[in-house]
Amino acid sequence: MNLNYILSRLAQMIVVLVGVSVLIFVLTRVLPGDPVAAALGDRATVGQMAQLRAEMGLDLPLWQQYARFVTGLFSGNMGLSLVEKRDVSIVIAERLPATLELIFAALFIAIVVGVPLGVLAAVNRNGIIDQVSRVVALFGVSFPQFWVGIMLQLLMGLALAWLPITGRSSVPMPPAITGFLTIDSLVALDFTAFGNAIRHLICPALVLAAGPLATIMRMVRANMIDEFEKPYPELAQALGMHPFIINFKYVLRNAFTPTLTLIGFLIPIMIGSSFVVEKVFAWPGLARYGADAIMANDFNGVIGITLVICFFVVLLNLIVDLLYPIIDPRIRLGAEK
Repeated sequence: MNLNYILSRLAQMIVVLVGVSVLIFVLTRVLPGDPVAAALGDRATVGQMAQLRAEMGLDLPLWQQYARFVTGLFSGNMGLSLVEKRDVSIVIAERLPATLELIFAALFIAIVVGVPLGVLAAVNRNGIIDQVSRVVALFGVSFPQFWVGIMLQLLMGLALAWLPITGRSSVPMPPAITGFLTIDSLVALDFTAFGNAIRHLICPALVLAAGPLATIMRMVRANMIDEFEKPYPELAQALGMHPFIINFKYVLRNAFTPTLTLIGFLIPIMIGSSFVVEKVFAWPGLARYGADAIMANDFNGVIGITLVICFFVVLLNLIVDLLYPIIDPRIRLGAEK
């Protein structure tokens, strides 16, 4: 792996984060609405509003406010959250694991289910499986997530009473180590808590995974069909190689590189979609807090959440770029020449 390439991408990450911080900081200041008035209510006196505005630094010039914000970032202080009445960094640290656990679970479902279905649809082109995959893809990308979430709640939670419809857990959980309830419960060997966490995770993860699963499935299908047009699958079949090995070891590996690029683009979309999913399922994650912060004109909360989301987006895209040479060695060899 080229070290210079990694360093250059890290430098680009820093530039992107600085640019996003400046942009979102300016936008929160020019948009209409007074966060101090929203936080204190109609009965607040002029003196109380002036005091809170001074505590938040909103009475300073814009460049001084930004300098104060950047200085606070290096000390782990993102300012006071008007929604939670606590430091934004503390709120983010508490809620971020819940959102990451939901997104990773949905991404796992989308890949584990979408890739094999895409392969089967390509192998059985224009067959029954392919036709069913088209219906699934159409369903996944057409129906709004809030509607799918509500229907899933009515079916799985109320009609069948199989799964909980809100929250993240309904039993006492073990001490937090990673913040991921599934991992922490396994570390503590508390299988009751683990099962409870999984049951709460299934519905929101399925809703969040629906769109990406359909997109990944159709992308894999299209790329697999293109690979089947090349001579090497027919040659491998003539040599007596098993179709399963041909499809999954060779054809899928060559077809997966464009799909990996697509997954990198889907991650930001899933982060944006989590705002809706967390609201519908009352999931105590970062996206739900972000929606509340936007509604309350919580400037510090909006800026902090935006920076954290931007950081994870660029980081995950960097990871996707680093996975290219592992999946397709031709990319690595081309970079070394």
